[in-house]
Amino acid sequence: MTRNRASALLALAVVTGLVACFWCRGERVLAANGPTFDEPVHLAAGYSYWATGSFRLNPEHPPLLKLLWAAPLVFGDRPPYPHDVARETNNDHWHIGNAFLFQSGRAPNELLSPARRVNLALGCGVVLLVGWWAFRLWNSRISGIGAVGFAVCDPNLLALSCILSTDIGLTLFTVLACYLVWEYTAAPSRGLLVGAGVALGLALGAKFSALAVALGLGAAGIVFVLRGGRLALPNAPADVPRGRALAEFAFRLGVIALVTLAATYGFVHFDQWGRGLKFQLTRADHGDGMMYLNGELSRSGWYHYFLVLLPLKLPLGLFVGTLLVGTTGRLLRAPRIAFLLVPAVVFFALASYSRVDLGIRVVLPVLPFLYVFAAGLASGACCRAAGTALLVLCLAWAGISAARGDPHPIAYFNELAGGSRGGLRFVADSNVDWGQGLPALKAYLDANGPDVIYLSYFGTDRLEAYGIRYQPLPAYGRVGEPGGELVPADARHVVVVSANNLLGIYLNDPGTFAWLRDREPTAILAGSLYVFDLTSDVEAVQRLRVLPAK
Repeated sequence: MTRNRASALLALAVVTGLVACFWCRGERVLAANGPTFDEPVHLAAGYSYWATGSFRLNPEHPPLLKLLWAAPLVFGDRPPYPHDVARETNNDHWHIGNAFLFQSGRAPNELLSPARRVNLALGCGVVLLVGWWAFRLWNSRISGIGAVGFAVCDPNLLALSCILSTDIGLTLFTVLACYLVWEYTAAPSRGLLVGAGVALGLALGAKFSALAVALGLGAAGIVFVLRGGRLALPNAPADVPRGRALAEFAFRLGVIALVTLAATYGFVHFDQWGRGLKFQLTRADHGDGMMYLNGELSRSGWYHYFLVLLPLKLPLGLFVGTLLVGTTGRLLRAPRIAFLLVPAVVFFALASYSRVDLGIRVVLPVLPFLYVFAAGLASGACCRAAGTALLVLCLAWAGISAARGDPHPIAYFNELAGGSRGGLRFVADSNVDWGQGLPALKAYLDANGPDVIYLSYFGTDRLEAYGIRYQPLPAYGRVGEPGGELVPADARHVVVVSANNLLGIYLNDPGTFAWLRDREPTAILAGSLYVFDLTSDVEAVQRLRVLPAK
């Protein structure tokens, strides 16, 4: 066996081990976290597309990923679809999702876990793709392993791979489209052109914000040509002006993407894409509630939100590695690097401009470009031996930090933020609390009591599914009446408040729980549920007992 072959096999073994680690950590996340806010709707919508042949349910998100998530149920033990609820509620997706996941006669996890594993497989695809791109870009197996390591050690990628969120599919297809165009610039071929167009079409079929990906690729093409590159159709005459050649390439790529996108709607339902896009462009008119940053609430958001967020949510090992490579400037001189940097910058800029400040998931497609970039530490961008040592240190730092967030990576914050409790001072929403914490609450109550609690829960998971007894407080997300019971006057008075409700982000009165915010919680569960024992505080108990359920 040659030395080169042995090195390749060793690299393959390491990558396989890292991907296996990512999957195993994902399985722990699946078991430890309940349904997040939108998951019942997404799963029911995908199942409805198979069951009814219509794409009418939940049109504000494209159907591609929802179809994939529901496929294990459709081709497995098909649960009943709640047609009666759909008729009674005029196709209200919240009630349909609630009925499908919680009233089918099966445990919610039996329906949810197979669908989540589809997303976890897409997350593994991202891990492998960034490793391959880093290997090709830096011509270094160590860099390829480094990119895989950064991806595996990012709690944000893991968290969004383990729930039914469209962001991970968008991320995979975005990176694939950019990578294939990057390869195309070195060796144009019809196969790479078709592959890039299909990947871009799948990104547009995953999430409407993929329009920013298309703009980013266009901007990257312009930068590439202005810096002396040539982007033309395969076998195009060399004397065709570069601007015209670029336009012909972009047109062909766009046609392939458009046909692919139409195919995700079965062609005949393609008009639904336009309706969904219109909803997203006018989403402020539909009332998305408040957004939160640095202790302030706003309905319009902030242009600098993601600039504040990324240094708090990214593992610092990844952040430092990216800065170290960026300071060398060596990589920036190559024209082809436009397809690594420009789409990410354009996507980030447009996400910031949109001010849809709901969490790091909005800019998730930017993160894989950082994994590839930071892996350049080992490529000789600086001294090769020193760079490899720095890469190992950054990966170890990222890995140790990530382990602290398991098995609740949604609420991960790095050391700069001070963990999930510290991070809540700066940002909230799906960065911390997406309704995932009821399994952790059930385990806590089984171990510590009491039998009945005061509860303000943010989310659409069903407390009845866990046997949790509670007196409802003002909350957000529950489908149907709040239910519950009264806490006996002579019992322990324990109140549990979701992080988003504690901050009042979606409540009618944002100050409902302001009096609790400075108290030290007895426990923080899943990073998102704050437990306070107020038994000895008579005044606080009186406050609780007069709060309405809504």
